[in-house]
Amino acid sequence: MTNAKKTTLIIALGLLFIAVLVGVFLLWKPQPKGITVAVSNLPDSLNPVLAQNTSGMNAAELVFDGLVNFEVDSQSRKLYPELALAESIEQDPVTKKTYTVLLRQVFWHDGTEFSAEDVVYSFNAYMDPKNDSPSRDYLSSFIESIEAVDEHTVTIEFHKPLPPFRVYPVLTFKIIPARYRGTSMSTDLRSGENERNFAVEPVGTGPYRLTGWEIGKWVSFQANGTYFRAIPPIETLLMKKVIDPIIRMNELRRGRVNLILETSPMDRPKVEKMTNVDINSFLPYAFYQVCVNTKLFPDASARAAMSMAVDRAALVPGITDRDEGIVRGTSVFPADLFTSNIPEYVNSPVPDLLPENLEQAKTLAASSGLDGQTAILLYPDSLGEFGTALAKSLVEQLGRIGLKVEAKRTGDQVFKRLVFAEKNYELALVYSEGFDNLYSSIGRQFRSEGAENVTGVADPELDALFDEWEKAVVTADWVDLTLRINQKMAELAPSVFLFKLQKDVYSRGLKGVVIATDNPFLSAEEWSL
Repeated sequence: MTNAKKTTLIIALGLLFIAVLVGVFLLWKPQPKGITVAVSNLPDSLNPVLAQNTSGMNAAELVFDGLVNFEVDSQSRKLYPELALAESIEQDPVTKKTYTVLLRQVFWHDGTEFSAEDVVYSFNAYMDPKNDSPSRDYLSSFIESIEAVDEHTVTIEFHKPLPPFRVYPVLTFKIIPARYRGTSMSTDLRSGENERNFAVEPVGTGPYRLTGWEIGKWVSFQANGTYFRAIPPIETLLMKKVIDPIIRMNELRRGRVNLILETSPMDRPKVEKMTNVDINSFLPYAFYQVCVNTKLFPDASARAAMSMAVDRAALVPGITDRDEGIVRGTSVFPADLFTSNIPEYVNSPVPDLLPENLEQAKTLAASSGLDGQTAILLYPDSLGEFGTALAKSLVEQLGRIGLKVEAKRTGDQVFKRLVFAEKNYELALVYSEGFDNLYSSIGRQFRSEGAENVTGVADPELDALFDEWEKAVVTADWVDLTLRINQKMAELAPSVFLFKLQKDVYSRGLKGVVIATDNPFLSAEEWSL
């Protein structure tokens, strides 16, 4: 090869290398600066009408408002509803089921004005069956219709007369714009390109607006400079994906992370020794359960034997045996469901219908053929050391009735595929979350055709009870139906319900962090460095 050709080749390769570097630079998005919230998974969608993962539901709190928002009282650390997109809400004094809502004059993140059309459109989108919205049954059980009176006023018709204190929590559903990028959106938010784009590049009215999304790495938000309350003191907030809980803790220790939402109960002693780290604790609307594949264990008495074999207090010494920060029970509903929400009506716990009774469990195991069987108990990496300790204890306790169980830890993606997608498992230790204070969406897990039914339980009577329960608006009826569902669930025993457990959230370098629920961003507009 001549020198000229060699020179030409070297120049060509050099130009190619430079072009590649330029391409990488143009595609690569540097991580924005700002406070960093470490999460194991990023949002899968930012459309609050559709089903979302936990990170998506959390992030929706930053981007969107409802007519009413839940806020956290910094003193009592309890939730309370406060007017948001609604300037005022007035009850018709005659019918008592019609409310007139005067809307606040605010703007969407793209600069367009919020109006009554957006409220009507949002409600219709939640109601559209094509969206299969998790909020549809709940909202439709209360609201009959929403109509625009003028650009800044809507009327909301409820099925039955309701007092304002019952109405405000219903009106916390998030409002989305009727028009996006200059085009009217269909109420079917899954079909059109414009509607699908909205799920990943939404505009809202909330305290923060979406500014960037690096798939698999981070999602960034910037303070809304026109927010109707006050501009959040923290300008930029970043949700960063950090799967490994050990790395999350190390990043917190080094000051590279400001907030950790997903924590293990076994982390707290280590965190208490760290300097400048605050711990917020609360009882989440979530619980631990062992899901049982009912196709492999079809005998309900065998499943009941598993539940009655478990001593919940003794599962993880030092955590599950304490008096505070845990609610143990065998019901699908936490024992404190009534006492936490309606103590003025019911001041007693949800009945424990499958309490620990080792002798009876042994009898049921023997008569059902469970004694001598084998099973694998799957649990995900995300449960960490606590999951390992819990699984080990469950293996020992179920062994007391002759069920030989092997605990097997798997990666989260494998766990989700086997348990939630393929339903190819025998026993699965699951942390169930994302509920409201009344666990109103629990039917999705135990209806015959429930979207999250992994146990395979199918019972028409239970389905009918859920139908009535989800539509009940009279407190006495709702309590009665809750107790009947509890009874039916004890008869079917599709899962071994364990407990709900205090959850810790760790923050560093932040002021004003007040956590009272699984959604940590309720107080985000108050945070400061």
